[in-house]
Amino acid sequence: MIDRDTYPLWNSPSMSAYLTTLSHENMLVEGRGVRVRDAAGRWFLDARSGLWNVTLGYDHPRVTEAVERQLRTLPFANLVGYGRPGAIAVEAAEALLPHLPVHMNKIRYCSNGSQAVETAVLLSRFLHHSRGDRERLAVFGMWRGYHGLGSGAGAVTGMSYVHDQSGPLLPEVHHVAGPFEGEGEGEGADTSGQGLEQTITAYGPERVAAVVLELVVGEGGHVLSDAYLHSLERFCRGHGIHLIVDEVSTGMGRTGAFTRTEQVGIRPDMLTLGKGLSSGYAPLSAVVLSDEISALLFDLDFEQKFLVGSTNDGHPLGLAASMAVIDTLADGEVLENVEAMGALLRDGLVEMAARHPHVAAVRGTGLMQAVEMAVTEDGPTAGGAVADHLRLALEERGVLVSSLAMVPAVMFIPPLVVTASDVEEIVTTLDKALADIRY
Repeated sequence: MIDRDTYPLWNSPSMSAYLTTLSHENMLVEGRGVRVRDAAGRWFLDARSGLWNVTLGYDHPRVTEAVERQLRTLPFANLVGYGRPGAIAVEAAEALLPHLPVHMNKIRYCSNGSQAVETAVLLSRFLHHSRGDRERLAVFGMWRGYHGLGSGAGAVTGMSYVHDQSGPLLPEVHHVAGPFEGEGEGEGADTSGQGLEQTITAYGPERVAAVVLELVVGEGGHVLSDAYLHSLERFCRGHGIHLIVDEVSTGMGRTGAFTRTEQVGIRPDMLTLGKGLSSGYAPLSAVVLSDEISALLFDLDFEQKFLVGSTNDGHPLGLAASMAVIDTLADGEVLENVEAMGALLRDGLVEMAARHPHVAAVRGTGLMQAVEMAVTEDGPTAGGAVADHLRLALEERGVLVSSLAMVPAVMFIPPLVVTASDVEEIVTTLDKALADIRY
């Protein structure tokens, strides 16, 4: 246990509880491949990729060398003002665009995923206002959807505790249950998108600026169906509502392609990227604009300025890492590995779940898989506590995973470069950890 008076950080939602479990020995000091080492010398298989972002592992030579080279060449340039962006920003955008949906042609680099979402939402409102449509303020999201924290992204995030913790956030943001709520994802589930569409219809589509959603809902691993997404796209386009797809977590290889958007074949107005964009080696995110949106923005009068940005947007070190990530993914080997290891992981989790009646569901796609536990009404794992118990049991056995806030589940999101032996270790360790959980 660490003394609260001498600990210099504020890095947990509940510091009093956090410091009862933290020690100097369990702080991380080194990373190699898909593993990290703590100060006590113990190595862990990082099946959560840092915070879902260390997609190529901790010492990828191409990424490391690119960052080191940029550090010696031009360690900083500004994308916000003065009209002199770093040339690497243009090079990075030109390298990325060929791998994105063909109707998307302009990129705005930001510093993190929350900022990218906020930028996209505010740009949507701005463009509606610039055309005199000032009634279009409302933004719709999905309950359980995670889009970041803060006054803007936190408002779009579909978790009530985020909305309640500090008072009012960005106004005119609304949430609707996803197609997986209630009836689940099987026969009878809403795959048409009508729940969201009906809610917006009742609210008044002419008052709605944008819909923001993840294609794989991170809070539970729910994979939105192609039918649901295509129906929603048609609805938004028919009513002049901007469709903003948040691929901060799923983009850059997580589901076996550069974007999940391209896998399902929809045409969003804006797309956000982050996390794997730089493999976590330096902060970086992006907002990608469709042809239609960029044309509206670039054709505005000089007086119609959209002021957005911060000092470190499109930082050269992040851009250098991004170009190395793009090069690494471009030959297809890593993406093929995601498909193969994702299928191996899912098959292993499903087979393992059959031996444990307290596993309620396994779902996800690619190397983004959730294992949800049944909830009990009493005992040491009552309610959502079961996910934390399971996470700690896995950690004790040498595998790091994420537990979720609203769903009694753990997420397996290992680096894209995991091997079959790594996957076997993950599944075997989960099997043993589940035996440790007392219901």
